[in-house]
Amino acid sequence: MTRKKTTPGIHPNFFIDNFSEIEKRILKNLSGEWFLTSSGRKITLVSSTYRYFLMKPTSLFTEMFNIEREVICVLSPYENFEPRTLDVFSKAHEDLTDLRAESICKILISADPNVEQRIDSLLKSDPEQPIVVPFTYDELSDSYDDFFIRNRFRKHFYSRNLFDFLSPLKKDLYFFGRSRLVHELVNRHSTGEHTGLFGLRKSGKTSIIYAVERTLSASGERYVSIDCESPSIHKCRWNELLEKLVYKYHSAVQSKTNIKTENRYDEKNAADSFENDILKIYRSKKPKSTLFIFDEIERISPNTGSSQHWRDESDFIYFWQTLRGFYQRYPEVFTYMLVGTNPSAVENATLVGQENPIFASIPCQYVSSFDVDQVRKMVEKLGRYIGLRFDEIIYAKLTEDFGGHPFLIRQACSLIHLSCKGQRPITVDKALYEKIKAQFVSHSSHYLEMIIEVLREWYPDEYEMLKFLAQGDMDSFIELAKDTNEFTKHLIGYGLIQSSQYGYAFNIESLKEYMSIQHRFERINLTDQEKLEEIGLRRNKLEKKLRNALRTALQLFYGNKAQEKVLSSLSKDRREKFNQYSLDKLLSKDDSPLFFLDLVNIIKREWGSLKNIFDLDKNKVVLMLEEINRIGRPDAHAKSIAKDDFNQLRIYFNKLEEILEKWG
Repeated sequence: MTRKKTTPGIHPNFFIDNFSEIEKRILKNLSGEWFLTSSGRKITLVSSTYRYFLMKPTSLFTEMFNIEREVICVLSPYENFEPRTLDVFSKAHEDLTDLRAESICKILISADPNVEQRIDSLLKSDPEQPIVVPFTYDELSDSYDDFFIRNRFRKHFYSRNLFDFLSPLKKDLYFFGRSRLVHELVNRHSTGEHTGLFGLRKSGKTSIIYAVERTLSASGERYVSIDCESPSIHKCRWNELLEKLVYKYHSAVQSKTNIKTENRYDEKNAADSFENDILKIYRSKKPKSTLFIFDEIERISPNTGSSQHWRDESDFIYFWQTLRGFYQRYPEVFTYMLVGTNPSAVENATLVGQENPIFASIPCQYVSSFDVDQVRKMVEKLGRYIGLRFDEIIYAKLTEDFGGHPFLIRQACSLIHLSCKGQRPITVDKALYEKIKAQFVSHSSHYLEMIIEVLREWYPDEYEMLKFLAQGDMDSFIELAKDTNEFTKHLIGYGLIQSSQYGYAFNIESLKEYMSIQHRFERINLTDQEKLEEIGLRRNKLEKKLRNALRTALQLFYGNKAQEKVLSSLSKDRREKFNQYSLDKLLSKDDSPLFFLDLVNIIKREWGSLKNIFDLDKNKVVLMLEEINRIGRPDAHAKSIAKDDFNQLRIYFNKLEEILEKWG
């Protein structure tokens, strides 16, 4: 079906006489490139009056900026722009059907000559704002060339990085791929069911919470959100948190009933007081269930809690005994949703030596990864707005390389946006993608590290399994997988690996590459050549760090005499050869004339000034370095290396690399 072509002009029912003289000139100029469809109406905010109108893009603007529907244009006749002016767009949207006007693009025409700078400043503080293209009255009322409006659009579309969202999304505008999950969570609450939602860091949990809250608010439902990461929550004892929950509930339902909690929430009476107060508040309004949302639940859970009474004591047990007991008697009053990175609070039958009151009573669901279709919808829509067009194969590559993890995908696309200089629109093909992907893995490793930190911190066995899989050691992986299903359950649930009848594989290829590099010196079953290559690589890196550390320490200890101390450690012939070399040259990180054994001799001779580097016994340090030199020197490359010797060398390297890391 061919879309009907839009030609510039003004609709017969557009009432241009409703506008001022300068605004009429603006409208007539715009009608040379756009089709003005509706004259809208006046909107008053506080004491200021604005007017909006609608116009539809021609094929040129549709092609360049992915704008297909009508665009809301706001006229602000005031010489000082106020941020509340942007609220006019929301008021205008209320007049229109859901799909009539563009949601991401708005046009603001203001009498403020500095409106463009003011808009730029405002958008920096709120990155979730739509794209607002600003013009002044003077710019559009005078004559201008054919490229003026297009260039202004280019500037504000193509300069915005719509992929670079580091914080949770609070609005629907840039929220993708989770609508079905959000409705599932809301429906569970509506049918009186509890929910557990878990996922790795940056998997979108908090954005999902915001979406659940928006959905509940839109239908007039109630919720109470508890951020367990806040000290004002996890510092509370279990009975104090019950009291706080009562007040949050009182506020959420906007109850006017009088609640007095003073001296009623000691440990002995807290559960009874909670029941009486919650029921009193519930019955003071029209009966309606409320959703209690506990975000970062691990912060008030045994073994993982941020405060000792939740981590090591029985506060979790007493708190959930109270809520579970209340729910069993009055299921119509509230349900609860537990959200976090660590599901142990609902997985373990016993906690702190007692029966877990919410074990097997809350279904444990993980935040799922995006499939190719969801990735395509997100990347294609955001990309086209900022002039990036992706070849079809790129959506599959993004899904495979980043495991459908929306945060990682956005950050990779953000890097593509920043790397694409010059004319847009531009096509992102496979060659450009592969180049950017390599940059992402090497320069954005902190994102990958943040994601797997949960495993390293709370699930060390699962982390070891992930290392085995990254190193291709399937035997060790499968051996651990057979020991307990819990190990693979977490890895699959978090979306890190996938399983089938043929075995296991990484879901996130970029994570596999990252972990392969991070743990490349832990691989087993190496050939002799691979062992020698590893030793040579690590020896060379260690030697550079050692030179740097010795130079810094000797200079601090001896000052101008440091060069003399280095030369004194050498044989007479070599001392005379390098007599004119400065300290920086002698111990240059990349261009030193000294041998590895020279460095060992310096350490032996100057141990008194160097011992603080190592914080180890002198003989131990010398032994480790001499063994590394003996096995790692060039003439050893023709020899095989005994397994025990190689493993011992790895221990030495690990220890010395850790010590010298802080010396650069």
